[in-house]
Amino acid sequence: MKKLILSVDTGIDDALAIAYAAGQQEMELIGLTVSYGMSTVENTYRNTRKFAELIGLTVPVYMGSSKPMVRPGRDYRTTGSRIHGRDGMANMFGEHVPEDIEGAVPEEAIDYIIESVHRYGKDLVLVTTGPMTDLAKVIKKDPKVMEKIGAIYSMVGALAAPGNVNPYMEANAGMDPEAVKFVLESDPPLTVIGLDVTRKTLMSLEDLKRWQEIGTERSGFLSGCVEFYLDAYRVMHPYLKGCALHDPLAVGAALHPEWIHTVPMHLTCVTEGEADGRTCEDLSRCDDPVYHSAGALFVDSKAFEKHFFDTVERVLRG
Repeated sequence: MKKLILSVDTGIDDALAIAYAAGQQEMELIGLTVSYGMSTVENTYRNTRKFAELIGLTVPVYMGSSKPMVRPGRDYRTTGSRIHGRDGMANMFGEHVPEDIEGAVPEEAIDYIIESVHRYGKDLVLVTTGPMTDLAKVIKKDPKVMEKIGAIYSMVGALAAPGNVNPYMEANAGMDPEAVKFVLESDPPLTVIGLDVTRKTLMSLEDLKRWQEIGTERSGFLSGCVEFYLDAYRVMHPYLKGCALHDPLAVGAALHPEWIHTVPMHLTCVTEGEADGRTCEDLSRCDDPVYHSAGALFVDSKAFEKHFFDTVERVLRG
C-alpha cells in the first residue's frame, strides 16, 4: 500500500482534507506536516494536533516553516482570514498557549519529508494544501528527493481560471510566490490541483445539515467550522452554490488520479508586477518535450464528492 504525507496549514478546508485522508482506505496516512498559512505556525500546528485528536487520528504531526522564504510574513496580530477566522479554525480554538506547541521542533517537517522519501521512495505520495515553503526547502536541502518520490499533488494556483485573491493570484501561491516558482521550476513529479478544478467541487448547506444531524462531538465541531466557511463564501463568492472543497480535492486526486484530467506542462510562478503570484506555463521551456509536471483542468466532481462525503461522514460518526 502506498504511503501518504499530508502537508497542511490548518484552516477549515485543511481540516476537511485531514478528515478525508484519515478515513480513506486507499493509502496509509503516515504523517502530517504543518506550516504557517491560514494563521501563525503555532496556531496551525495546534489546530492540526487538536483536530487530529478529536477525530481519533494517531499519526505524528511535524512543525514546518513560520514564514515565507523571501518576503516578510503576514502580521497575524492585525490580519485574520475572512474565510477561516483569526485562528484558522472559525475562531473556535482561539490563540495558542505554550502547552499547545510543547515538543514541537521548528522546521522538523523538512527533515521528516526527506527521510520519508528516502525510506519509501516511489511508494510515497505527498499532498500539499498550504504554502509551498516547506517543499521548496525540502528540494533545496536534498534535490534528489524529486527523483525518488512517487508523486506530489498540490492545491495551488489557477491556470485558466481567475485567482481568489485577485484576478491572477490564488491564496496558497500568494503566500510565498518565490517558493512556488522554485518548486515548479525544479521539474518535480507534481500535479497542480488549482482553482480550475477545486471550484467545481462544493459542499452545500444541505450537506452541512446532514453533518449537523450526525450528533457526535466530531460532527458538531467540524459543522461549526463549515458553517463559518459557508457564511464567508456567501459574502465573498456568491456565484458558488456552497463552499469549495479546495484541499480535500488534492487528497482525492492523489487517491484517484482518474477523477481529474490534466495537461502536461512546464510550470512557473510570476514573482513581480501586476501578475505577481500567478501560476502559468514556463514559456522559456516551450521546446522541451520531457514533462514531469501537469495541471488539472477538469474533474469528475460527482465521483469525488460521493467518495469525500461517504468517507468523512464515517469519520464523523466515529
